[in-house]
Amino acid sequence: MNKRKCLAIMMVIMVFFAFAAGSGESNSTRDSVTIDSDGNVVSGGNNSGDNNAAALKYEITDTDFDYYKNSLGRYEYYGYVEIKNTGTCDIYMQDCVFDLEDNDGHLLQSDTLISHCPEVIAPGEKGYFYNSLGASSIDSSVSLDNGVRLVPQMKLAQAKGKPVSYPVSDVSVRKDDYGYVKVTGRVENTTEKDINYMYIHVLFYDKDGKVIAITGTSVTDIGAGMKGSFDMTAMFVNDNLKFEDIKETKVIAEDSYYQW
Repeated sequence: MNKRKCLAIMMVIMVFFAFAAGSGESNSTRDSVTIDSDGNVVSGGNNSGDNNAAALKYEITDTDFDYYKNSLGRYEYYGYVEIKNTGTCDIYMQDCVFDLEDNDGHLLQSDTLISHCPEVIAPGEKGYFYNSLGASSIDSSVSLDNGVRLVPQMKLAQAKGKPVSYPVSDVSVRKDDYGYVKVTGRVENTTEKDINYMYIHVLFYDKDGKVIAITGTSVTDIGAGMKGSFDMTAMFVNDNLKFEDIKETKVIAEDSYYQW
């Protein structure tokens, strides 16, 4: 291959990536919001998610953040951000990082293993970024003398597709023998392909329709047209979660979805 042909190919590749990067920027947005230990927004989250892409708009409609000592004397925290799609396109919950800061904005800790549900938010619907394992540990070397606030760093994008959702049935919510909230149910694989792995999100609501905790579990090896069961105990979620406060439970079962 001669030099001229190599140069032409390189120019085509550069133009392609430049176009892809440019088009991705116009269909995605980054945002952050600061949440105090009472779950209140103290800064950010007021731009309605409008990044000059008329269809991609959202509002932060609820937040929660709580930290506490566990039975071993170590601090853990739990938090979520509720996002409502106020635009005209589906929104892909692309990524989120949970930063912990003190009251002066000094970074204390940063966690990248943050879950989101659902994968894609349709117009008018709500989605959540939340701790992937319920409560997360705060490093013992972190000083909380100057307070602690949760600062989610979110990335949302215009969705190019939708994940497959699966019907859930026979859901039961009760206390286990140790007083923790226990959820059981079944999920049906309505596709023609076997499912090797699926993560199930469980949302708990109080009498006012506010989310008071989000957690989840996984199921594996569900054959095409078959049902699989799940059985989970919500013992690693918000320390304030009480069985008596749960008035409604929602279970979301869907494929993992990724887009670039």
